[in-house]
Amino acid sequence: MSFLTYILINLNILFVFFTLPDLSQSSMYSDMVNVFHENGHKVFPMAPTNNKEIKSIILNEQGIDVLRVKTRDIFSKDLIQKGIANVLLPYQYKKAFSKFWKQQSFDLIIVATPSVMFADFVSYAKKKTGAKVLLLQKDIFPQNAVDLGFMKKDSLIYNFFKKNEIKLLKTADKIGCTSEGNKNYLLKHNLFLKNENLDIVYNSTKLLKKNLEDNSLITEKYNTVGKFVVVFGGNMGKPQQLENVLQLAKNTSIYKDVLFLIIGKGTEVDELKKEVQNMNLSNILFVDKVPREEYFNLLSNCNLGLISLHQDFTVPNTPMKLNDYLNAGIPVLASIDRGNDLGNILINNKMGLFAYADSPDELFLAFKELYLNKEECFDIGKNGNKFCHENLSAEKSYEKIINILN
Repeated sequence: MSFLTYILINLNILFVFFTLPDLSQSSMYSDMVNVFHENGHKVFPMAPTNNKEIKSIILNEQGIDVLRVKTRDIFSKDLIQKGIANVLLPYQYKKAFSKFWKQQSFDLIIVATPSVMFADFVSYAKKKTGAKVLLLQKDIFPQNAVDLGFMKKDSLIYNFFKKNEIKLLKTADKIGCTSEGNKNYLLKHNLFLKNENLDIVYNSTKLLKKNLEDNSLITEKYNTVGKFVVVFGGNMGKPQQLENVLQLAKNTSIYKDVLFLIIGKGTEVDELKKEVQNMNLSNILFVDKVPREEYFNLLSNCNLGLISLHQDFTVPNTPMKLNDYLNAGIPVLASIDRGNDLGNILINNKMGLFAYADSPDELFLAFKELYLNKEECFDIGKNGNKFCHENLSAEKSYEKIINILN
């Protein structure tokens, strides 16, 4: 059965994810599953269980049966334990699939990286069901781990993961990339891929609407009245090169109304707080993770959204925080590696400015250009919001995926 023939009917779709919150919670993957379900397709998501004490089990979430797979701790801080947990994934997924959905027919398998360790399982499921495979290439591993020094190129562990990456790419009938840079990187470094089988599928979520009634409550709660607020939200680890964020805060301390809000958690948070004290920075406020709707309303009352990526990356990377900033209608200031096309996306769509992560002084100059032109920032924010609604909603990703299959 061809793609064109079978997308004209409702599909049975197997989703294979490395992480998936309860489908009642908004996230890139839960929103994707829900929007396919809302459009009449029968969806079968697989993801690790959130309860480490139980065996693999099917749970009904938002009227959808989700196969929660019993795994080891795939997010362990112990790199050896984390590695073992990831190596075991294909066997655990195959076992759970065979137990619960062995007799189920599928038309399409949608799998997202991470993890490349799904290669064996997806290949098995494809052969067993005859389904087509759409790979959503969200990151490029193991190269990103090499870039940050977590493993050496051509080491045994690198070659092991690289073998799985290649198998997953070859198993896919179609590949959705997060940007043109992401797509071009894959084509350049995997000569077996064909251009016509790759397309752009941006990161996406269900978009939120501003609650103007909460503005005064938000500004009072976070003491941002009269401030030019620069927000950095999301994970804080080595990939974010957070020393650039602190350097920017130090450089901008000459402007007494500038306040940095750093929201979220991560492996580097404690060290970051210590460094703030060492640098005697008084223009930074740390905020723990807040509920999604409150976080969005908080973003909507900020002036600038900050993205920071490590200068050693060689792979294009589009962080999810970009979606939140654009949805909130605020300009974006990005510090990125030289292999990333995020800067081009911002400039071409007039959504913000960028500098390379190995040039923190240039980042300050870009900040100053935005800070000193506050009226222009309003238009930049509107441009970003327009781009977001035209490209980054879960509904737009659904339409894009259907078009790709067509």
